[in-house]
Amino acid sequence: MRNRDWTTRLNEVIKAAIERPFSWGEFDCCLFAADCALAVCGTDPAAVYRGKYTTEAGAKRLLKQNHGSLEAAWDACFSRVSPAYIQRGDVTMYDAPGGRSMAVFWANEYWSVADDGVGRIDCTPLAVWRVE
Repeated sequence: MRNRDWTTRLNEVIKAAIERPFSWGEFDCCLFAADCALAVCGTDPAAVYRGKYTTEAGAKRLLKQNHGSLEAAWDACFSRVSPAYIQRGDVTMYDAPGGRSMAVFWANEYWSVADDGVGRIDCTPLAVWRVE
């Protein structure tokens, strides 16, 4: 169930992340999306990952050990919906230049982490999870 004030909370998470630099295991696309999910409904899909990796290889190794895939990690917490039915606060997976990444849908835009902070991105959702 979404928090009563989830829109305010989500907006604050995005706003606070706009100039936060990318860092594996501290602030990457998956942790940002998980922070947004926490703001929306209080569920942390990254709880078993936080503070346990510092590199891309470490993240992938931990993901494989715990869930097997990025999709399975999000499936463990939320239900998938068709990309055609994405709503504010939902999380999506997309193909980025560096591989599969996560974004949050907010204000009719997709938001994800880049080297210099969170910003709007153009993406085609491969999968969407209803965060509630």
